[in-house]
This record gives sequence, C-alpha cells and structure tokens, in this order.
Amino acid sequence: MNRNEIIAEVKKLGLTTEKPAHQCKTDYLQQVLDEHYAINVEGKPKGRPVNENSERQKRLAELEAKREAGELRKGRPVVEGSARQIRLSLMGTLPLGRKPNPESASYKRKMELEAKRAAGELKRGRPAQVKAE
Repeated sequence: MNRNEIIAEVKKLGLTTEKPAHQCKTDYLQQVLDEHYAINVEGKPKGRPVNENSERQKRLAELEAKREAGELRKGRPVVEGSARQIRLSLMGTLPLGRKPNPESASYKRKMELEAKRAAGELKRGRPAQVKAE
C-alpha cells in the first residue's frame, strides 16, 4: 500500500492517531493499522463452530487415527497377476513402438552399422582432413 491508501484506510476505519492522519509518518500509520487488524484477528475465531459429535467429525477423527497408525489405504487395491500388472512389470524390457520392416533399406543399413560397431570396424568421429602438400 502506498501512503495515500494507508491514510484513506486509517480515516475509513476511524482510528485515532496522535496528530491528523495526513501529518503522521507512514511507518506510524502502518503500525496503527497492523495493531488494529491484529486485535480483530485475535479477537474471535472466524468461520462456523465445529460440532465434535457430528458424523463428519467422527469420520475425520477415525481417518486421522488410521493415518497415525499407518492403516490408512488410499486408492484402488492392486490385483496381482492382472494383465496391467504384467505389462507394468515388463515395461523396461519390451521395445516400444511398432516393429521395423527387416526388408527396408534403412533397417538393413542400420543393422550393418551396428554389426560394424560391435566388431570394432566402425571409425568414430569426423574423418581427418587430407592435407595437400
């Protein structure tokens, strides 16, 4: 808030200051506002009062007790041996995407490169520049 907004707020709330609000320092006015709001916040609790004997409060207390004891289970239970669980267990081992066509030129070229790489015949990096003398 800037100074004009602080002065307007003090006047709107009707707070008493040592001098007229427009003659007081901004820090002092901010302090007066902070004290006013602190009293109102601490004065009475906001919101609806809680009825501890209501069904909802009983259920929440029971859930909290289960959570403390580590017995609270959330979500749908896992069915071991289901198709989804099998698929998830194989997740990292199966190849993703569609199967390549072994007769395509690009697949053959890729396989040749992999064979050379495995045999150690593939030269890595950029070829050396031929220097003319």
